[in-house]
Amino acid sequence: MIIATLLLLTTPKVDLDVVYAKVGSDELKMDIYYPTAPKSGPSPVFVAVHGGAWMGGKRQDMSELCQGAAAKGFLAATVQYRLAPRSKWPAMIDDVQTAVRYLRANASKYEIDPKRVAAGGASAGGHLSLLLGYRDTRDPKPEHFPKESSKVGAVLDIFGPSDLGRDFPATFDFLYQAVFGKPKSESAKDVEEASPMSYIAKGVPTFIVHGTADELVPIVQSKRLKEKLDQAKIPVDAVFIEGMGHSDGGDDPAKRKAFREALDKGLDFILKHLK
Repeated sequence: MIIATLLLLTTPKVDLDVVYAKVGSDELKMDIYYPTAPKSGPSPVFVAVHGGAWMGGKRQDMSELCQGAAAKGFLAATVQYRLAPRSKWPAMIDDVQTAVRYLRANASKYEIDPKRVAAGGASAGGHLSLLLGYRDTRDPKPEHFPKESSKVGAVLDIFGPSDLGRDFPATFDFLYQAVFGKPKSESAKDVEEASPMSYIAKGVPTFIVHGTADELVPIVQSKRLKEKLDQAKIPVDAVFIEGMGHSDGGDDPAKRKAFREALDKGLDFILKHLK
């Protein structure tokens, strides 16, 4: 998935292929984009998480969003995580949580503020980003950086699913087998634990971007999420782009412009709400 280029980008310094953890024979990597905006102290952090139905995609898909975040003054890191069906849930959330803890553990090295960390992503990456904001470390005894928190302080959710147990057609049931290793009929507990909606009470400021014509993640997922956050009095804003599907606007210049402007607004929102 390609995230549309934000306006007026300055090319940041980038550290590629930074290994943040090893799990078995797998090296997990991130690419780090340094802020291009003037600094007045330790930088806030933006962790970008790629989409791909938890089965595909790559961290490089989020490079343009990271450039946009760097232009706002973030140190931005786009992170790799293990994919289904080779790896099963909760490998994906464990990996992105480890990435957050890695950055906090290396705050001095990267000149970042470990108390000002946000996350954002598209589709499955939006889902994982929501979980980064709504719950802390899933694994009670994590192998990597156990003294650090995995929880971020704000989220940019780009058409991510928030409730894995409803709204999706039966044709998507193969995902449960691929991701959880069992059919949907046997996945109720996993689905509840993997759904950001289960953790609303612990939610953080959230900015939502979603197209009204999304054919993969129904927009009702994001509308219901916003409603629940409003009810919980957690800061939330949303841009619902009329006629846009599960994309960055595709070949429609007006939708692409609206999407680009929504991401820009979303980055401003999370920067404002990082206390």
